[in-house]
Order: sequence, then C-alpha cells, then structure tokens
Amino acid sequence: MAAQVDLNKCTMCGGIVQPLCVEICPDSAIRVQDNRVVVTEFLCEDCNECGCICPDKAISVSVGKITF
Repeated sequence: MAAQVDLNKCTMCGGIVQPLCVEICPDSAIRVQDNRVVVTEFLCEDCNECGCICPDKAISVSVGKITF
C-alpha cells in the first residue's frame, strides 16, 4: 500500500505547485493534480519521507510497509 494523503488535513504547505512532500519524494511518486496531492501507488516505495516532512501530518504509510 502506498502513502495515503488525508485531503482534509493537507494544506498544500509549500504551495500549489510544489508542496514539501512533492519536493522530498525520492521516487517522484507524489504530484499535484487538480489542486490536490496525489500519490502514484506503483511508484511509491513506502519510504515515508513524505510523511516525516509533512507539517500537517496529512500523509501516512502503514507501519508494516515502511522500507527504511
């Protein structure tokens, strides 16, 4: 399971074009589409870099899946 974004919590912290999670994703699995953060599941390697940097705590990865 890829990182999950809680859209009710996400405030697009870095701006609409480049939120922090998009910047830090080593796999380019996160992008902004239709003014919201979207995770491409097959690209996401469950590293949780996005979840660690998210100031809104809007991104989560299942603890059993974290690969670092």
